[in-house]
Amino acid sequence: MTETTSSIKVAFIGMGPRGLGALEALVESCASSGRPIEINIFDELDLGGAGPNFDPVQSYLGLLNTPLRDVEIKPVLDLPCGGFQDWLKGQGQPDRDHFAPRSKLGSYLQRRLHDVMDTYKTNLTVTFHKAHAVSLHQCGAAWMVSTEDDDYGPFDEVLLVLGQPRTAIDKQWEAWIDHAQDSGACCMQAYPDRHVLAAAKGWANRNVGIRGLGLSTFDVLRYLTVGQGGTFKNGTYQKSGAEPARIFAFSLDGQPPFPKPVDAAHDDHFTLTKSEADQFAVALHGAATHGPERALDLICGVLAGPVARIGSNLGADFDSPDVREWLETECSSAGDQEAGDPVATLKHGIDMADGTVPPTVGYVLGQIWRKLQNELRVGFNSAPASAETAKAIIDFDEGLKRYSYGPPLSSARELLALIECGQVSLAVVDDPSISLIEDGWRLSDDAQATVSVMINAVLPPPSLAKITDPLIAQLRSQSLLCELYEGSGAKALPDGQIMNSEGDCSKGLSLLGRLALGSVIAVDSVHDCFGASTVRWAQGVIHRRQTP
Repeated sequence: MTETTSSIKVAFIGMGPRGLGALEALVESCASSGRPIEINIFDELDLGGAGPNFDPVQSYLGLLNTPLRDVEIKPVLDLPCGGFQDWLKGQGQPDRDHFAPRSKLGSYLQRRLHDVMDTYKTNLTVTFHKAHAVSLHQCGAAWMVSTEDDDYGPFDEVLLVLGQPRTAIDKQWEAWIDHAQDSGACCMQAYPDRHVLAAAKGWANRNVGIRGLGLSTFDVLRYLTVGQGGTFKNGTYQKSGAEPARIFAFSLDGQPPFPKPVDAAHDDHFTLTKSEADQFAVALHGAATHGPERALDLICGVLAGPVARIGSNLGADFDSPDVREWLETECSSAGDQEAGDPVATLKHGIDMADGTVPPTVGYVLGQIWRKLQNELRVGFNSAPASAETAKAIIDFDEGLKRYSYGPPLSSARELLALIECGQVSLAVVDDPSISLIEDGWRLSDDAQATVSVMINAVLPPPSLAKITDPLIAQLRSQSLLCELYEGSGAKALPDGQIMNSEGDCSKGLSLLGRLALGSVIAVDSVHDCFGASTVRWAQGVIHRRQTP
């Protein structure tokens, strides 16, 4: 096989961090041959490299969920911007334990995209189309992309890097929107933040409900408090008077997530030895070849010892059998181990995060699991697991996110301060009964509350069946996209090539990221955007563009 010297023509549908990572990987793969690359980017948002999640103009109140010390996304290309840490040094880098605004990372990612295009412009041509791609069709061996106004192509390859595309509204939220329109109440999504920040200026005398108690809720709480002029000082909250009268958060399980360790020194306690990490990799590789029950048993079996060891080092009184019992419950009914008072759970999580009390089994396991995310991707994303086994491992990972994807400790402390001053209430937090009333909603749990504003802080799952984006809908209708299992994302190969309902690939059509959840794992991280999946995709492009 010999490579041709003709240009590789690729259409990127979307250009957030994952699109940037794929572009860098493709440039790197073509660097040695000097083969020209022609890129056409279709994205209706002018946020190249950053995407809406890291929009550089969003409020500073939206924080990364990873401390600066762990944001390791150094480019493989030689770029003037360097890595994120390098770029921050020129701007007065804060301490390594700091959780920076997402907008800061977005500014860096936009600069990084600019540097890629400028540094490699000899062999790289990039054309931006500020338009929404609505359909694809094949033209011989190539692909055409259609927007609402025009057709483009032909392209050798099309890469779908859509992030979170348009998704069907769930029935509860749809009913609430209709009720708000009829009653004068208000329904809003948590993002974009500017909408909440602006609307909240008129909510000083209104009670607000927040649907969800995950990471997005902590953002919303800052929008409604600090964003309205309030301040946190010495562990207390000082009201400005412009905040909503009261804020009621609620979720299906009624439990707050557990915060991350306070600093690098405490976080280091949860690091596996090299031998333990290697054993996990071996167990994960073996798990992929078994059915779901045996797969989870292998994974849990290799984790029990390290969890007990680390717990003992930190003063905990559980042993390996206790860990196995906890894991058995987790595999059958994730979260049933935490059923206490939510404020007590919040306080306990804070104490474990700052190291003032010994950690529980769940806390130790969650921090270990967070540190194994890259090993998890490496072992899972390239493994030939059955749909049933893939679902079991995905569900296990999703369940542990209450620990592994917890908020910064500072955010948990802010929530506690808001509860203690009466600004936030968890009185109706546990899956309350919700009824429509004349001017809003009544929430009933052990107590009752009425609200006239509802904010949705529950992000839609990456379920292929619920996507309403016209491009995805078209590909599904033609059976070019199909679920791996019910509720999953698209079925795809490790290099991103999409598999149709017959199990075949459409040459040149690939997908990376959240919409492939099930075929891949641990996608909700900026690290995954620049990981091995993008490299496999780029190498696949080169291989497919070779000729005899």
